[in-house]
Amino acid sequence: MTKAIKFAKLDFLTITPYLTWKVSLLFLVVSAFVGYGTGETSVIVGMCMIYGVIFGSYPFAIGEKSALDTLYATLPVNKKQLVAGRYLFFVLLNLAALVFACLLSFVLLTVLGKEFDLLTNIISALVCFVLFSVVGAIQMPIYFRFGYTKAKFLTYIPLMAFPAATIIVSSLVGENNPIPVLINAITWIEANSVMTLLLAIVLWAGALLLSGVLSYRMYRKREF
Repeated sequence: MTKAIKFAKLDFLTITPYLTWKVSLLFLVVSAFVGYGTGETSVIVGMCMIYGVIFGSYPFAIGEKSALDTLYATLPVNKKQLVAGRYLFFVLLNLAALVFACLLSFVLLTVLGKEFDLLTNIISALVCFVLFSVVGAIQMPIYFRFGYTKAKFLTYIPLMAFPAATIIVSSLVGENNPIPVLINAITWIEANSVMTLLLAIVLWAGALLLSGVLSYRMYRKREF
């Protein structure tokens, strides 16, 4: 576990040069614009989590560009520890994005003079965290199997599919196209927010565990 933690730290160090003030400023401006336009915490959190997922892929891109995988093979770290470290990095990165998103949402809604319901916003943020973590869990085995360049297109499919699915579901449950099953599901989620959160956590843990096992099996077969 110690080596996995050290590898997660190494991944963080590899992306540090890309976390510049220009990128941060652009991110804040876009988030502020979306927050002003919608006034919805979930949208702001969703944007932050998208950035978290994107930055989570950077170690793969940097590793491929700089041939770091060949270097990793010479280190006293086996592939299982490497995979565990990268997943640890991904989870911590997304947790950092979640905390930042909550703080940003609070500040923006306060500035806009909108009500900030703490419990509702926490639940909404955690659900977004779980959903985008699952997206990352789908992407990771693909990166480990094919490398960043070959996998880039495939991994953007689940990232884009989630917002698209959200828009489609929103339109389907509108007044013009009511679908009883979807409406009942949304009504149940709203009435059982705590149970929904617990189920989401189970989904999150199971998805990451399954993803980790698949990533290790795929990465173990690669030659560098």
